[in-house]
Amino acid sequence: MGLILRVDVDKPYGRNTILQKVTSKLREDYWFPAISCLGYLKPAESLIEYCNLNGIQGVFYFRNCTLPDKKILSLLKEGNHQIGFHAENTRSLNAFNDELERFRTRLSGTEISSFTKHGSGDIKLGKNHYAPYEPELYKKWSVESGLRYFLGNEIIGSPDDISTDKDFYPTMFWIHNEYRMETFNKLEDVIHYAKTLDIPIIIHPANFIANNFVNSEFKKLVSMAKDASISWKLIS
Repeated sequence: MGLILRVDVDKPYGRNTILQKVTSKLREDYWFPAISCLGYLKPAESLIEYCNLNGIQGVFYFRNCTLPDKKILSLLKEGNHQIGFHAENTRSLNAFNDELERFRTRLSGTEISSFTKHGSGDIKLGKNHYAPYEPELYKKWSVESGLRYFLGNEIIGSPDDISTDKDFYPTMFWIHNEYRMETFNKLEDVIHYAKTLDIPIIIHPANFIANNFVNSEFKKLVSMAKDASISWKLIS
């Protein structure tokens, strides 16, 4: 079995400085151009390059405000990663379809593998964000949209929470320690159970750059997985 890398690309310009936080928020909620020299998607670029260097494949989920540019698309292709849609406004099927259609139109010719839901389900994260997390609805919308929905937003609290269903993984393990459950919070636990089960791992590029713990913990997991001969896998 192995590890499934889920990357939610949330912040257009990252969050390491005040300028990055402001430009990210402007692009998320209002309008701000995608300017590479200002660092548009630079955190995602750094994470993809690290994954490519270490032979790690993952699914990178983008919002409409973090749409991948040519350089990011090239890096993703180089690493044989999958591209997904990170849904923000899930207030209704129409709202979801409107967002998805804009995403598909702007990425015309690019294969989109699946979608995920933005947010934890509790907090409204922005002007366009609909907070509630409703996975049963998304499963229905998956059928109607022809886009897979197989990675949920719940957090692993025990080995019993790790799915054996290849069609849907409701839980995941966070690299960011603030979102881990106390009852399942060690990388050693992940490695142990990944020998017999598939475990989704979630990371955000902005945190990979701005948070030293997230950066070192992800690299530690990569090293531990390599030592234990555990692969990073894509779900086809």
